[in-house]
Amino acid sequence: MHEAGVFDEFKKNSRDGDATIHLLYDHQGNKLLAFGEGRDAPEIDRWQLRNVLLTGIPKHKIVWSKPVASSHRNEEGQIVLTFADGTVASGFKFVVGADGTNSRIRHLVTNAKPVYSGNLYITTKIHPSNPYYSTVESIGGVGSHVIMGHRKHMFNSRQGDGHYRIDVGLHKPEDFPATAGIDFDDHDAVKNLLLQDDYFGSYAPEFKDIIRHSEGPFRPWLMYHMPTDRLNWSASEDVTLIGDAAHVTTPFVGDGVNCALRDSCILAGKLKEFGLTKRAIAEYEKEMLPYAIDVISRSILSGVQFFEDDAPKSFLATMTSARPLIGASDGY
Repeated sequence: MHEAGVFDEFKKNSRDGDATIHLLYDHQGNKLLAFGEGRDAPEIDRWQLRNVLLTGIPKHKIVWSKPVASSHRNEEGQIVLTFADGTVASGFKFVVGADGTNSRIRHLVTNAKPVYSGNLYITTKIHPSNPYYSTVESIGGVGSHVIMGHRKHMFNSRQGDGHYRIDVGLHKPEDFPATAGIDFDDHDAVKNLLLQDDYFGSYAPEFKDIIRHSEGPFRPWLMYHMPTDRLNWSASEDVTLIGDAAHVTTPFVGDGVNCALRDSCILAGKLKEFGLTKRAIAEYEKEMLPYAIDVISRSILSGVQFFEDDAPKSFLATMTSARPLIGASDGY
């Protein structure tokens, strides 16, 4: 934020203090651990972060509603971008793919593709007007709380406008949204499914009521990550990747956004130092890739613990160890 010149704006919109505290419960309702207190890791919603970053960019530098549909190299080796509206552009000196998990730029750098983690979330919300809101607030406070047990969990986090984002974590095959036998637009059907014995039926009543009182919409969110053994490509002369386009990861150590911001800072520094050269890209990727491998690896291990039969036993042991998986990369 300092390097982008938007730190003051970030401080206005971020939440620190108790908002950084994460609570851990078992499925029976026992509070086992509070962690994150005192970390210099303010919380901020994605949309707020985007708006903060935009304050540091001249408006004429951004073209909205212009997503890239595909990319290729022409006969001269130049990168050609085709946009969703059918227009085409080429002649770029340098292209940075910052277009997420389903990047249309990635194939110009590597043929590696994200793989499904085996886990997904069903995401919904509870707003302050909800009659169950005060109970959720008493469980989770102004930060986040995770409830684990029986190879599933709930991760609920307070957002900037006060509502709680509810993430219901399941270990399911990739085709689950299509084969679950329900319409995810039918809120009652989703709730009835999640409250069955095979899902959250064995959870404490107050936790089942979080599902029962959730407002929808219910959005399946499948979690992918890049294979760490494929993060080893050779630098190009005119294209690179940042963020999820380069190294999408699962969310179980909470470092995805931070990793993308780190990428941006390093890339900007290398371009300033070496100019628009292959060396700048190579030096950037030399720092970016090992760090991303570490984040992905830790998140995979943490994700296993989130979905173990004895959860949260092993997760609790890791969080109280000398080097917990979560928070291990602070200080960049």
